[in-house]
Order: sequence, then C-alpha cells, then structure tokens
Amino acid sequence: MHNYYKFNLLLIILISLLLLASLPAAAQADFAAPELLISTAELNQKLEAGNKNLKIIDVRNSARYLLGHLPDAVHMWGDDLSAVQGWVPELIPDAPDFSNLAQAKGINNDSEIVIYGEEDSPWAARLWFIFKVYAHQDVRILEGGYQAWNEADYETEILPHNPKEGDFEVRDVKNEWLVNSDTIAENMNNDNFLILDIRTEAEYKGEETNTAAPRKGRIPGSIHLEWTAVLDEVGNYKSAAEITDLFQEAGISKEKETIAVLSHNGVRAAHTFFTLQVLGYENVKLYDESWVGWSNRSDLPVEMN
Repeated sequence: MHNYYKFNLLLIILISLLLLASLPAAAQADFAAPELLISTAELNQKLEAGNKNLKIIDVRNSARYLLGHLPDAVHMWGDDLSAVQGWVPELIPDAPDFSNLAQAKGINNDSEIVIYGEEDSPWAARLWFIFKVYAHQDVRILEGGYQAWNEADYETEILPHNPKEGDFEVRDVKNEWLVNSDTIAENMNNDNFLILDIRTEAEYKGEETNTAAPRKGRIPGSIHLEWTAVLDEVGNYKSAAEITDLFQEAGISKEKETIAVLSHNGVRAAHTFFTLQVLGYENVKLYDESWVGWSNRSDLPVEMN
C-alpha cells in the first residue's frame, strides 16, 4: 500500500511539472496581461492547425530574415516602421502609409498578428505599438523571439514570403496613447505626471547622445530606468515580481495619472510601454518625439549631471 501511494504521489508531481512546462512563459511569470505575448509552442500549434487568419511578421534586419525565418513570415524593418517625412526621425508612420504597407504584406483587418524579432530587440514592441495605436486589436509578440523558436527546433524557411495583398486599413487612432513635447513641457512640475527616460545611463546623464539629437542631457524632473533592466541575461523577461520591484524602486507607480515614456527616438520606449502594459499599467503614454524631438527644441530646458 505504501508503494501504491508513493507511486501516485510521484505521478501527480510528474503531471504537475508537465503542465507547468506547457504553460506559456508569460503565464509562469504571472503577468497581468499574458495574452499580449504568445509562446513558441502555442504559435507552432496554430501553424500546424493551418490557421489561415494568422499573419507572422519578422522585424529583424534583412540579412537575418534571409538566413532563416518562421514559416510564411513577412518582413518589416527600418523605414517600414517610421514616418517618411516626420520632423523627428522614426516617428510612427502616418496612417495612410502604414495601411499601404500592411496591405502589401498581406495583412487584413481581421488578421491574427504575431510579431517577432531578436529576443532582446525593441522593434517587435515598436510594431506592436503601431498596430495597437492604429486600433488593430489582435496582435501579440512571440516570447523569446527567433532564438526561442530556433532553439525549440520548429520549422523555418529561407525564401522570402510574398503574400496576396491584404485589406488592412487604419480605421481609428488611439491618440490617447501618444503625448507630444508641449504636453511634456507643461507637466514637468506636475507630481502626478511621471516622465520616464529609459535610455542608457550615459545618455540620461548627458555623457553621450546619438544621431539627430543636437543636445545632450535629459528632461528636468524625469526619472531613469534603462529599458534592458526588465530582461534577464539572455534577453527574456524577468518575472512579473522582479520587474514590479524594479519599477516600484524607481517610483514608477500605477497610482500616477500619467507615465510618459521616452527614449532616443521612441523605439526603445515602445518596449517599456509594452512591458508596462503586460504588467497591467493603464496610465502609460509614449512620447514618440522623445529625446531627438526635445533636444531639437531650443526653447525647452535640458538638465545634465
């Protein structure tokens, strides 16, 4: 009888471990909104099921895409994700331009979109943000990116995918997710309006800057937490508890009326915006003009260490 109970206990433990292993990493990490992410196993199941509505987008550079990509994945990169005539380089594309691009990539208004890049790249979050601002609801990011897919030994392709033209059209805009330089300037002394700078420490302190930003430094009163702080040593998300602790230590609270996130040009900021959304923050805006926009405005103040 003792052996019987021992066997059942071991069986229960084994089944529990198997069930835990089958959960998406986001669910294991206890995120508030794990549905914004998709695991490699779940995506592979959708591909094997022949989901005709599924559209996969690769946002790595062209060379990496051509060396291997997910089945039927289309490619977007660089200028595809930026406004052609924006006064600040790499603002999100205008609605008509983005509609045309998405159509050329085979995207429909009812498509189920999955985006992936390198495991620690902010570009997948950037494209996710663009789709969501333009009111496409069914869009997720692949956990672990291409590396996780490749390590799981799932099928890949080399030849570019050339889909039939889609019918995607921007029908609405979530303007409430965006904030501009004037609004940031008006709220520098507003304790309920948090300005979160997620650039490197050297950029934040004014020790260095990047292309198109004529001035070094930071927005007075902004707080700093580098965007990579939420990632582990291989570029995957830390647990929700660890990330929440990081945010709380930095003073990034859900109680704030607004959290405006900026980087150099809005790309890395999109990753932090996405992270905050996954954690259930509902008070987040992206400052798309970011440091390039602020530093080009001579009428706006700059602070340095």
